[in-house]
Amino acid sequence: MSSKKIPVVVVGAGIIGITTAIVLQKSGKYKVVVVSENIALNEKDLKKTNWASPFAGANWHAFAADDDFFLQKMEKDTLRELKKIADESPESGIKKTFCWEMTSSAQYKEPWYMRSLEGTRYLPRDNIAVGCDLGVEFSTVIINAPHYLKWMTRQFITNGGIIHRAKLDSLAEAADFAAGHLNHHQLPIIINCAALGNLYFSDVNDTKLHPIRGQVVLVNAPEVKLTITNTPAWKYVIPRGDGSVVIGGTYQKDNWSTAVDHHTTHEILRETVKFCPELAGETTPTTHENFSRRVKILESRIIKVNVGFRPYRDGGPRIEPSFVLNPATKKMIPVIHNYGHGGFGYQTSWAFAREAKRLADAVYFTAVSSNSKL
Repeated sequence: MSSKKIPVVVVGAGIIGITTAIVLQKSGKYKVVVVSENIALNEKDLKKTNWASPFAGANWHAFAADDDFFLQKMEKDTLRELKKIADESPESGIKKTFCWEMTSSAQYKEPWYMRSLEGTRYLPRDNIAVGCDLGVEFSTVIINAPHYLKWMTRQFITNGGIIHRAKLDSLAEAADFAAGHLNHHQLPIIINCAALGNLYFSDVNDTKLHPIRGQVVLVNAPEVKLTITNTPAWKYVIPRGDGSVVIGGTYQKDNWSTAVDHHTTHEILRETVKFCPELAGETTPTTHENFSRRVKILESRIIKVNVGFRPYRDGGPRIEPSFVLNPATKKMIPVIHNYGHGGFGYQTSWAFAREAKRLADAVYFTAVSSNSKL
């Protein structure tokens, strides 16, 4: 290893952490180690509710406001990368498709992406669900979240990455996992991708972070090919590309309950089958006459009901440098924060990872310049 290859410890192995680790690894400048309580290659970890990534009904659907040009760029750049992966690595769990977004004209304001994404159009009236009177279509991707997370983790390990399982009480503890890769001139760079873990790190304790509880239902519905959002009902349908489909959902701030709410489950089934009859294996519109029967069919197709917690942060994601004190050495350790992406982690993951790398490069340049003078 080159003496100028600086050790980096990425904290967190969710989609933000593992994507950031891969971007840093590919640059050739860093020796990258990941430290995480959960690892996607462990099937038991994929069932734990203390991280959000395995439970996501992941697709690309713009979150950015019309005047949030930074987040718009993050979303567009990541969509470009996700489509590239879909083309080049079909085994990744990413597939191209189209999204139908249905809403009411009273609530509608033309979104920024209508003029910048390929495949955008307004839907014919007969494609629009009851309760809505306007719909748009655009080209997007669907992501089998647990499969893609495992695939990304394998990519990192195959290319020489190291993952340590550990639960940290502070960010500074992460530096210990770089000890075998340091020389006497170096301090590691810590990349903080720990999401809601930052509520508990003694040297972060970010009070702007909040859990957003989401309850979704995983069903077997291979007939569903499109991802569909019904804005007035706040319900969505996201196929995973393997015959299973995530339907949801809820958005409950500061709710830590891991218990399945059966009333919510039933509401999700009833509302989604109204605008997506394919969930029940049928194609004709859902009507009063066939509604109850289709709900029962959909109930019989349930695979699992999942609860997860989105890492929402007031003011948006934290993507910035800072320092934490190593109490053992009394030295300040450089940190790049990259967390708090709420419900848009997958669809901004690559762009935020590259932004984290850009910030790490500035620290790297300073370190190399300093070492060259010693």
